[in-house]
Amino acid sequence: MGFSCLPVSLYKQFYAGRLSIPQWSVLGQELGLNAIDINALFMDDMSLGNVEAVRKELILPVLMVSAYSDFTTTDHTQRNQQLETALDNIRKSQAIGAAYIRLTAGPAYPDCKVHRTIDNVYRCFEVCVAEAQRCGIMVLLENHSQPASWAYPDFNFHPTRVLRLWEKLQSLPIGVNFDVANAYALGNWQEILQVMSGRIETVHINDLACVDPLSFCIVGEGVVCIETMLRAIYATGFSGWMSVEEAGNQGLEGMAKAIANFRKLYAAAIQQNET
Repeated sequence: MGFSCLPVSLYKQFYAGRLSIPQWSVLGQELGLNAIDINALFMDDMSLGNVEAVRKELILPVLMVSAYSDFTTTDHTQRNQQLETALDNIRKSQAIGAAYIRLTAGPAYPDCKVHRTIDNVYRCFEVCVAEAQRCGIMVLLENHSQPASWAYPDFNFHPTRVLRLWEKLQSLPIGVNFDVANAYALGNWQEILQVMSGRIETVHINDLACVDPLSFCIVGEGVVCIETMLRAIYATGFSGWMSVEEAGNQGLEGMAKAIANFRKLYAAAIQQNET
């Protein structure tokens, strides 16, 4: 198993310029990671040349770049702008050496019509996949929930829309970043896992203090049945990367605790599967 981490709890430090991608790679090595994940916004003001220079400073490689694309907006001009941003993020992901870029569908705006929205998302992903293939990286769809910057939850943070969207998108050569907490929150995680199994490239390990309202916490301290879900994931034949999406907002101490808790849950799940 490859082991990475998306440092959501440290986002504010990155945005304020108090933490850099190379510094995060050093911290990741100290935490015992095999690679690191980053937010696309960490590279927002960088040129491709700057990104390539940063890559040379890394102690650990970047596994995945998480981007927050909005392909659900009904504003055609805005959607095209979002597509251009996504294409730029794909090129920067190649420059930083990432294997994957995680794209999102976009917010579930009140005026979203399901069929039209799915078609819009598909067309945007189709363009992104072509550029990603040219760059030698893979696009991943996540069963996503809602970042702090969005006014609405993700379009696919819904028990049936996530299945309908994947039914459409799976005709493209894309993979899945399966998020255990988001799937658990929808109440039909077994169905979502079954439908997406076989295309899962990476798994986000996250935990919830509460489902309604959605509130994240340190991995292993919430309500998500992580060990049970890990056993189910490995029963599908999954052998890819695990990434702790650390959103407990307890700083580096909380991050270290989340990673330690995950290691215990992972070991227990593997031992159970082997027996």
